[in-house]
Amino acid sequence: MKTNKKLKFITLILGTVLISVASYELFYWLTHVYEFDARIKTELTTLSSRADANIEKIYVKEGDTVTKGSVLVVLDAEVERLRIAALKVDLARERARVNKLLAEKDALSLNLKSRTATKNEEIRALRIEHTSIQDRLDLAKKNVNRSKILHKKSLLSSKNLEQEQAKTLSLAGQVNFAAAKVKVAARERDEIKASESSIDVIISELSIAEININKIKILIKEAKAQLKYRIIVSPMDGIIDSIFKYEGEHVAEGERLVLLHDKNSFWIEANIEESQLRHLKVAQKVTIDIDAYPFDTFVGVVTRIGSVTNTQISLGSGDLKANKATQRVPVYINLLDPPEAIAPGMLVEVNIQIYDQLGF
Repeated sequence: MKTNKKLKFITLILGTVLISVASYELFYWLTHVYEFDARIKTELTTLSSRADANIEKIYVKEGDTVTKGSVLVVLDAEVERLRIAALKVDLARERARVNKLLAEKDALSLNLKSRTATKNEEIRALRIEHTSIQDRLDLAKKNVNRSKILHKKSLLSSKNLEQEQAKTLSLAGQVNFAAAKVKVAARERDEIKASESSIDVIISELSIAEININKIKILIKEAKAQLKYRIIVSPMDGIIDSIFKYEGEHVAEGERLVLLHDKNSFWIEANIEESQLRHLKVAQKVTIDIDAYPFDTFVGVVTRIGSVTNTQISLGSGDLKANKATQRVPVYINLLDPPEAIAPGMLVEVNIQIYDQLGF
């Protein structure tokens, strides 16, 4: 009898424990959303070659931690360096040509200005000379008229009259000659001014030279940009995951060189069944178990709920065939206290609390 009582008591206790555990598990199941096949994600970046060239040097190895701007790979750039050097020589030559043209322009302008000033002074002197001779001619003509009157009155000999007339003719010739000299000097001055067109030619050559200089500068910039393409740098603080080439290998434009990920950007992607989606919202607390740390529990929060199912994502723009298979929607979770050693692709289990959504 005592044995039966003990057995009944033990059975009662075990039954109570089982019912309590079952009740707790049922309550936990009703108030939490589980996903046992979630994974840690990060931003993976593939760096590719932007030129056809041989690999000169690889400065990193798989597993290295790098900072933003660190040099990872250098491609052979001897051709680009030689091209830049040749363009710089062309630029220096064109600039020297500009300096020479400027010097010629200044010298020609100064020469023309000096010659024009000299010729203007010469014309001014010739005009004064012409005016002086003209005045003497006018006076001589008056003397001839007076001499004719005196000759008629027999007060002046014929010889003296002829001398006065000869003097007038001589002065008339001198006046014409002086006028001609003024005209010649004026034409010479016009020819000097016409030489100013040579300055216009030099100015045109200067414009062409400036165009050539700008063109060479653009070519140098292009060559320097191509030179930068030969140096592959890290776009982020990250960790090198894979290196696809070796030193000395030839790579084509667009060919993969390095794969790395952002060491400071991790999140968890859990694919939740559509039937549970109505219980989820952004900022909900999440309990996280990482398979690599079986004795630790981590905390996270829901940051985003996907707007399309995984099946539709995999199909792209294709039509999803009607079926009764349960669809899953990606839910993104921020890991608040990540462990020191963590890698993208690690398996985790997520437990999202939804009891506040159910009124508990």
